[in-house]
Amino acid sequence: MAIDKRLTCIIIDDEPLAQELLEKYASRLPSLELLAIFDDAVEALNGVETLRPDVIFLDVNMPQMTGIEFLQTFAAYRPAVVLTTAYPEYALEGYEYNVTDFILKPITFERFAKALNKVRDQLLPPAPAPVQAADAPDGKRMLLIKENKRFVRVAVGDVLFVEGMKDYLKIHTTNKVIITHMTMTKMESMLDEASFLRVNRSYIVQKAAVRAINGNVIETINNVELPIGVNYREVIRKITEKGVL
Repeated sequence: MAIDKRLTCIIIDDEPLAQELLEKYASRLPSLELLAIFDDAVEALNGVETLRPDVIFLDVNMPQMTGIEFLQTFAAYRPAVVLTTAYPEYALEGYEYNVTDFILKPITFERFAKALNKVRDQLLPPAPAPVQAADAPDGKRMLLIKENKRFVRVAVGDVLFVEGMKDYLKIHTTNKVIITHMTMTKMESMLDEASFLRVNRSYIVQKAAVRAINGNVIETINNVELPIGVNYREVIRKITEKGVL
């Protein structure tokens, strides 16, 4: 199941007002698609097999077949189930059938949304842990940088310099600038000190991107001047004396 998948649901409840409220809540969540509403659990049995929703919002107290009895009918196919009822004593019995959540009526939108989040946590696989650096197939060192809500691959060799802006960084590459929420300390730990040089509290530059060192200024190959901070001038002085960058 894709992480951005839109979840589908059905509502099984014999109370018109409860149906109307849950339908209203579902319509307020773009990530949730309501497939059908049933006021009879027996009728809903066929609907579940046909529609195969991701989640069922299931009332406990209903004529002909209760919500608990409905849960006992499931075989191979089993969607996530959120029980809805005005009777808290049914909670323990419901959890014996591995329901995802139990909501007491009257239901607020906040509680409805919280139940859906539990469903998502159950049905959708966790996002992979952010990998800060990895080896690309061609042997190039790669960074995985979060840009907005996605992770983009950036070849370390393409990074000219990094500019700090409070809680954000601008990563200046050979063809674009990437803005990411990260500290300079974190970025510095991801970069090889043999290839990159901290020249200021706000700048890290790739050594191969340095065109010239002019006094207390680093000139880069893309015609940007980076000031050398007071606390970093001794390091730069030793580099220039050694004659190797």
